[in-house]
This record gives sequence, structure tokens and C-alpha cells, in this order.
Amino acid sequence: MGITIKNAGKAVPELIVKNDDLNRFVETDNEWIVARTGIQERRVATTESGVDLAVAAAKLALDGENYDEIGLVIVATVTPDKLVPSMGALVKKELGLANAVAFDISTACSGFIYGVWIAEALMKNGMVSKVNGVTTNTIRKALIIGVERLSRIVDWSDRSTCILFGDGAGAALLEDNPNEKGILASFVKNYDDMTDSLTCGMEYRKTPFTDEERDNPEKQALSMQGSQVFKFAVNAIGEVMEKSLELAGLTADDIAYFVPHQANLRIISSAAKKFKQPIEKFQISLSETGNVSAASVPMALYDIMDTEKLKKGDKIMLMGFGGGLSAGAVIFEV
Repeated sequence: MGITIKNAGKAVPELIVKNDDLNRFVETDNEWIVARTGIQERRVATTESGVDLAVAAAKLALDGENYDEIGLVIVATVTPDKLVPSMGALVKKELGLANAVAFDISTACSGFIYGVWIAEALMKNGMVSKVNGVTTNTIRKALIIGVERLSRIVDWSDRSTCILFGDGAGAALLEDNPNEKGILASFVKNYDDMTDSLTCGMEYRKTPFTDEERDNPEKQALSMQGSQVFKFAVNAIGEVMEKSLELAGLTADDIAYFVPHQANLRIISSAAKKFKQPIEKFQISLSETGNVSAASVPMALYDIMDTEKLKKGDKIMLMGFGGGLSAGAVIFEV
């Protein structure tokens, strides 16, 4: 039994915000941002909801599929449209996925990798249980979505964060196909964020029983200690890449293409250098999207699949790292 990544989809808002547009809010310019991040522009949702973006990406990933065969929807996000219902439930309803179980996960920029990891395990568990006579949900096809509207939690007066993030959605269709190898290895890991290097508070309604500071000790805005996050990301991406290669019995040279989280060009370049791989093997989409957290890996996956560069039998590595702190990698065969 192989759990394959069969197809992908991507959706972005209409509004393009270029680096020089940020001059209105903070002291910066295009050259300064590009030199430090590789980002030239990002998309910002104005009329599009998170569900709108997630559904649009999902429709591309599900092109030609029988919707009644989708047994699972996992949405990775830190910016849901609602707390209840979940984004997964909203997407399921909007698409009419009558037979799907749906829920959300929140693992920041690693979210899509964790979603694939969970889906693969659930799909394999259903098949093993069926063989052993213990019944549970049997899932042949799963839809994994990463979607973010980070523009809603960015402090647009904070130059250290507002230059980095954007909005968008990416999706991937997983299928149980006994004739394919599919996912060869997956590895995820959490690291305690001892210094609160990457956080975003919550702003709840005030109650008549507690004071405001106790209810809302932190404002709902992204806060990041850039140098600490950069050091973590460089080390974490190296660790999960190395561990997933070890689990698959492969070397970096066996990987046709790498699809990393699109956070910073310097982090991607560092990974390429560490594993002695040409940067051309790394899908780089961040110049036009910025960091879209849980959506960045599936969006970049769609980009490389859309180029038709991938060939049957190619081995692809997906890598994510982010808040929590968290990181993970998935290797699959096309």
C-alpha cells in the first residue's frame, strides 16, 4: 500500500502588495527587503475569506475526482475564519464532501507537513484495521489544506514582521494506491520555544469576572525575534531533512527536488549548502508570495507540479519549520 500525493492546488488573493508599497507603514525599501529575505511582493486578502481561498485551492487539487470518495479533510491554519465551526468543517460543507471527516490543526508554518503526517497514519490505520477485522474509518483519499490570512495578525507598524508575511492557500490530494510507492518517509519534531521567539496572543472578550490584563495579557499580533528564529530554522530544517533521508534509506543526491517552507531565501540557501545540493533543486516561490505559514509548502508544491518538471519515479522532499517550535519533512515518490 502506498499513500501517494496525487495532485495539488493553490489560490491567492487578488491584491498584490509590493515591497515599496510598505513605505507607507514602515521605513523600508525593496532593496533592503530582497537582500534580507528574497521577498519582492506578497498577496493580501481584502474581499476573500480564508474559506474562499481554501476552497479554490481544493478545487484545483480535486480536479477530475469523485468528491464522494474524499474521506478526510485536514486544514492547517493559525488564522481561521471562525473558532467554531472549524475551517475543515466549513470547507467540507462548501465543497459538498458528504463522506469526509474534517478537522483543523495548528502548527504554524509546519502545519501542512503535520497534516500529511497525520493523514498518512490515519489512512494506513484504516487499512490495517480492516485487514485485522477491527473496524474503523477507512480512508482512501484525503484532502490536506494549508490556508492563512496572516495579514489579519500582522502588526503593520512592525518592520521586522510586516515585510515577511502574506495570504493564500495550498492543497494536496492524498490517495491510497497499492500500485505506487507514494510516501517513503515522514518525520516531525517539536522543540520547546524557551524564549518565546515566535508568538501571537489572543484577544478574547472581556468578562465581568476577571480583569482585562488577565483575560488578554498579549495582543493578537505576530511577534518574532528574528535572529533566534533564523538560527532555529537553519538547524531544524537540517535535522528533519537528515532524519527523513535516514528513514527512507536515501541520500540528498537521490532527491530530484526539494520543496521547503518559503520563509527566507537565506534559510533555503543554507540547507542547499549543508547538503551539497544545487539551489536549482529547491523550489523557490517566496519572491511572489512571502511567508504564508501553513500554506507555503502546498503552494510551492503546486508551483513545481504545474511546471511539469516532475517525472514518474522522481523523489520529492517537502520540508516545514515554524512556531511551536516545530519542524518536519516528508519524502514521496511521484
